[in-house]
Amino acid sequence: MGYLLLHSGQPSAKRLQRRVVECTGVEDLDPVASHDVVIRFGNTNGDDNRAAWTLNPRQAILNTTPRKKMLRILKQNGVYTPSVNMEWGAELPTDVILESGTRVKLIRYYRVPVFDLQAIGLYRADSKDVWLESRVNQTKDRFQEIAFDEDVYATRAVRLAIRSLHALGLDFGLATIGITARDRTICLNVNAAPILHGRMLEQFEEALNAYITRDTTEQAEWERAGRYPRPFQMGTDLEFMLRSAQGRMVLASKYLPRRGRVGCDDRSLAQDGERFPLAEVRPDPATNPEELITNIRETLSEAQKLIRPRNIQWLAGSMPFKNFPLGGHIHFSDLPYSSRLVKVFDTYLGLPVMMIEANNTAAKRRPKYGFLGDVRFKSHGGFEYRTPGSWLVSPEVALAVTALAYVVAVHHRDLRVDLFVSPRKQRQFYLADKRELRADFQRIWAQIEATSTYRRYQGVLRLFPEMVREGISWDEAVDIRRSWGLPVEKTPQPRLSAPAPKRNNKKRGRNA
Repeated sequence: MGYLLLHSGQPSAKRLQRRVVECTGVEDLDPVASHDVVIRFGNTNGDDNRAAWTLNPRQAILNTTPRKKMLRILKQNGVYTPSVNMEWGAELPTDVILESGTRVKLIRYYRVPVFDLQAIGLYRADSKDVWLESRVNQTKDRFQEIAFDEDVYATRAVRLAIRSLHALGLDFGLATIGITARDRTICLNVNAAPILHGRMLEQFEEALNAYITRDTTEQAEWERAGRYPRPFQMGTDLEFMLRSAQGRMVLASKYLPRRGRVGCDDRSLAQDGERFPLAEVRPDPATNPEELITNIRETLSEAQKLIRPRNIQWLAGSMPFKNFPLGGHIHFSDLPYSSRLVKVFDTYLGLPVMMIEANNTAAKRRPKYGFLGDVRFKSHGGFEYRTPGSWLVSPEVALAVTALAYVVAVHHRDLRVDLFVSPRKQRQFYLADKRELRADFQRIWAQIEATSTYRRYQGVLRLFPEMVREGISWDEAVDIRRSWGLPVEKTPQPRLSAPAPKRNNKKRGRNA
């Protein structure tokens, strides 16, 4: 296996290549072997399909230019940006024009270098006179490196930078993030081949060296085992909502606590921190899908003891009530996070689940919730993949989704299609355009069936192609207590005291 740094003669690329001895600097892909990994530093020459994997694929780099195209793709993925018609040069703007036509001042800027879809540094500037990378000598004096938790905006800037790169299909680059006077975090620019000097050059050097070391080790282990060789854990948090017999929403916080294996999601009505509409089950993690389903069933039984009224329906899916999207977040521990893994999850897990979701609500939920590459890191050291809706609708769907997540995780290095680097495919996903995506589903499903682990779960996984073939979506109107076979108790009726005997007010006759 070789690592080829494909560049166009940029000084930054040459500086990086000299520091990473395992990398070979090239300006074209002739020759490139099927076991090579290509790292594109702004160079779009050649075909990605000839290599084992490509960081910053050709189409992703093309997605960044011109700027109007880049901003349209970011907006399509729910990223907040200036108006696509706003123009600015090398100097960063001191204010931005929004799509509504409103002009808003920028009060702070962040530059976030990202590699393998993880932030490797963070820089902040408060000056109004800041510059893009083309004036790097001025920039390095104005942008100061800060800690990731330096201020209240740092976490937001990092999260938006990673989301922006992934929306464009990039694995590494530099995002410029602004904070508006109205407290909005906004993506101003993404550079797929940033100018590297000083500390930022060191950060990219360290990240690339770490990537090569990890990738080489994983590939060797993979070749010996034929799959991901180590055990890992899967978990989930699944949301559902309550509906009265009259069709009105019932607050989950009326019955459930905030914390615990059964509780309420943090989203409250009007952000009042008191009324919580979404219920959530948080089963114990497991090492296989069957065990996880057992744990889910246990938490549902716990929920049933707390939510006792029979005439309240439990609803899952994508959006059982307008403006209340639900998620079926899948957690992973002891599974190494990478941009490659996230892209594989989008194509081989996010797409199949979308193909069986209810069309209308799936489209309404995204891209604000459940966008492509929706990933969050957890305090326990793992991460959660948040793109699917709440697949708690039935045990059959739940087992199929968890089994698919397991197969994709185990074989993610064998699954090489990056479907959503294409802006057109992204748009079809967000519109839940199943007709247009059906051929793509069939193509990627054939690759899933070719994995060795598929045979273990083929009985439950058949649900996906069967539902797609028949044009069936999951039923969001079903009461999940009934679909999971949970006994539904009758609502206790209030006890009434026995009526007092009626007095006979008729006067008795004197001679009676």
